[in-house]
Amino acid sequence: MENKKELLMQRRKELLDKLISTNDWITGSIIQSSRIQSNKKTPFNYLSRSIGGKTKTTYIASNKLNLFCNALGNGKKARQLFNEIVELNIKILKLTEIKNG
Repeated sequence: MENKKELLMQRRKELLDKLISTNDWITGSIIQSSRIQSNKKTPFNYLSRSIGGKTKTTYIASNKLNLFCNALGNGKKARQLFNEIVELNIKILKLTEIKNG
C-alpha cells in the first residue's frame, strides 16, 4: 500500500511540474461584440470572468486577441491538470494512515 502511495505522490509531482511550467494561462470567456464609433460599427473583444460572484471584463486590443486565445487554451489545460492533482490528493489521503498517540 505504501508503494501505491509513493507512485501516486510521484505522479502528483509530475503534474505539479507541468502546471508550473504552463505559461500565460487565464480563465474566462472571450466575448466578441461591436460598438458604434464615428457612425461606424466597429468590432471589439473583451475577456469576461467571474470573481467572487461579480463579472469582471477586460478589453482586449485586436492585436492581442491571439495571445489571449492561446492563454485561454493554456487555462483549460491548467484547470485539467489541477483537477487531476485534486483526484490524486484524494487517493493519497485515503491511503494515509493516522497514527494515534
